[in-house]
Amino acid sequence: MDGRVRTCPSCGADLPEEAAFCPHRARDIHPRQAVHIPVRRWLRPVKRVAALAAAVLLAVVLYDLFSPNVYDAWGELTYTVDGDPYHLVLTFRNDATPERSYTVQVEEGERYERSSKLFVTYVETGADGGRMFDQQITSTYVRVIQPGDSPSPVTWEQPVYQGTPAVDGLMSAPLTFTDQSLGPVEVEWTLSMKNGDTIRLHQKLISEPVETLDLYPEDYPMDTIEDLRTLVDRIEAEVPLPTVVNLHLPSVWYEGGLILDGRPINLYGSVDDQNRRTASLGPVAVTPEGGSRSIVENIEFRGDGTGTGLTVEADGRVRNCGFYGWDTGLLVGGVHWADPVGCCFEDNSVGFRFDSAGDYFNYSDFEGNTFLHNEIAVDLVRVPRFKQINFSGCRFSDNGSNINNPSDYPINVSHATFA
Repeated sequence: MDGRVRTCPSCGADLPEEAAFCPHRARDIHPRQAVHIPVRRWLRPVKRVAALAAAVLLAVVLYDLFSPNVYDAWGELTYTVDGDPYHLVLTFRNDATPERSYTVQVEEGERYERSSKLFVTYVETGADGGRMFDQQITSTYVRVIQPGDSPSPVTWEQPVYQGTPAVDGLMSAPLTFTDQSLGPVEVEWTLSMKNGDTIRLHQKLISEPVETLDLYPEDYPMDTIEDLRTLVDRIEAEVPLPTVVNLHLPSVWYEGGLILDGRPINLYGSVDDQNRRTASLGPVAVTPEGGSRSIVENIEFRGDGTGTGLTVEADGRVRNCGFYGWDTGLLVGGVHWADPVGCCFEDNSVGFRFDSAGDYFNYSDFEGNTFLHNEIAVDLVRVPRFKQINFSGCRFSDNGSNINNPSDYPINVSHATFA
């Protein structure tokens, strides 16, 4: 030994340089080295693939969370905005009942107008949510997809906002078609939302041609009220539904009344060479089964100061008719909706009375009517669902009361004339 010493790394005691053991701490003092364990080479690509998969998954999740979505459905769907679920419905009805498809029976030579409506309600309560939901819409667009070879293509207008969304829907897109419009056609609504989402709602419009039977005085006796009643009985017994029956009446004055309470029959008056028009001197009641569509056109109703000239309890159309000298000229009642257009009401206690307990409404432009010398020109006793009536082009003159409206039903007289 040369006397050189080393220090114990554990306790600091002096030890011979060649010592491998410290007697003070009883420990081996050889330095230790960490052993490097090599990673197996096949694990490296596996780790890279796993990292890449995790990155892709994260990207997909983030894209799903923050990218716009496209929603596509027929008739209805549920869409959530700011935690509030809304029920979106397309329908041709007057309420929020979804209609994936809608069938119209079309007659030869007729023109039709229908409106595709968008209703929006809260899922939880069923209450109208149209105005609130509309704040999230950027734009709305409607198109009609139809056969390219249709001889009378369906025409349409872009949606317009409705005055009372709970009754008329948030928006309504009018469509016009004829019996020659080939179908079915698809009505597609596209809503672009402020959050970037797109909502597409679809419904189908189907035209179903029905046979039309036109009866003329040249072929069937119609000169007296007895003839007319006999013919009506024969029609009800021999002509099955859904055939549409049009009675084209001669220009005679019928003594006595007429009741149409079976299958629907349309009445069309006429004018002779001496400008004498078809007239009824007795009351007429149009109350077909189920309130089916019924038309009364170009007929005068002339009374003696009592009774009701024409009672309509149907989906009625009253066009170019005259009501003179009745207690009530025209009564729309039952649970139905009918509309007078281009009619004259003169010298009646009540010219036109609306008293319907139903909730169905249709064409609401009661335009071009004339009200003269009536004690009450218009008496709005009950109007279905507060549907606004537009009296555009109507003339009121020398009536005791022009419009009796005790329940404040919404009306528009901005384009009517009062003298």
